[in-house]
Amino acid sequence: MSRMDSPPRAIRLAGSGETGPLGEDPRSIPEMVLEAVDLALADAAIGHDAIDAVTTASVDLFDGLTASNIAVTEVVGAVMKPECRIAADGLAAVVHGACQIWSGAYDTVLVVAHAKASMAPNATLTEWALDPIHQQPLGMNFPIAAGLQANVLALADAQAERRWAELAADRRASGDGAMAPKLSAAEILASEPVASPLRQGMCAPLGDGACAVVLRAAGEGMDGPLLRGVGHDLEPHALGDRDLGHWSGLARALDRACAMADLTPEDADFDLAEPSCLYPHEEELFLAAAGLPDGALVSPDGGLMAGCVPVVAGLSRLAAAARWLRLAGNEGKRALAHGSWGPAGQGQVVAVLDGAGQ
Repeated sequence: MSRMDSPPRAIRLAGSGETGPLGEDPRSIPEMVLEAVDLALADAAIGHDAIDAVTTASVDLFDGLTASNIAVTEVVGAVMKPECRIAADGLAAVVHGACQIWSGAYDTVLVVAHAKASMAPNATLTEWALDPIHQQPLGMNFPIAAGLQANVLALADAQAERRWAELAADRRASGDGAMAPKLSAAEILASEPVASPLRQGMCAPLGDGACAVVLRAAGEGMDGPLLRGVGHDLEPHALGDRDLGHWSGLARALDRACAMADLTPEDADFDLAEPSCLYPHEEELFLAAAGLPDGALVSPDGGLMAGCVPVVAGLSRLAAAARWLRLAGNEGKRALAHGSWGPAGQGQVVAVLDGAGQ
């Protein structure tokens, strides 16, 4: 899409809802999803009858189910309605839902993501998401892939580990402490090694949860931030086939989103960024690829390093950005939400939100 080809219909993020607080949730997946959907519909001041179609995000491997979206068909209101599932980050499901509205097929789409990291060791599960011929026999998993990526950066920067510890400590301090206890940089550097040079205190604790957002074709009197543009990119799966020192896929995804919003990355002037970063080195990769202006806020609530739900992460960041844009005084501001999935950030997705026209 060129910068002259603006989306044919304006879309508003009319409502959002999330379970909380982060941590182990004793409820079943459908019970968690029901809460998030009810909150999102209430926030949008609509009922299930106003929803034209549903897009969900979940991963069979993480849920221990085949076609894991079938478990939530009733609670998302998808009985006798169009419904599809995206097996990636929840923000990628927003791309699908938004395209359904931009195409003119539907006016209102409910997007939902869920996961329960407490059901099984997440790192072990991620081994099965890797290439079975060349990578699984090595014992590779997502944390190890992140460690290899961090090592590429640390080898070129002797101060990196200290800087990452300080950033992780800051993110933990900004969160509510429910999942990530507040630690000093020294305590983080002394914590247990996970995958050199990453240590336990640098890794986001994983929890259970669900998030839902309502996307609506903008109409008279309708409230909610505008979804100006989206973009996604998928880099090669094999770690040796890409430059781990850069999130090049993120840069390409952002360029596509800005093109859709009739912006260049240089003049986007984001006031807020909500990245999906589970490790401090990922935040540095995000900042390098996004090229944010001086003074832009980055995850004022602590972001995902204070606690993360796999699959839900990017959708949660979109909801956080939308809440911020709805605060008094932020009506004319712009936010960037980010999602990532796969080993070492193989998949990248972004969304541009505009608080104008509230």
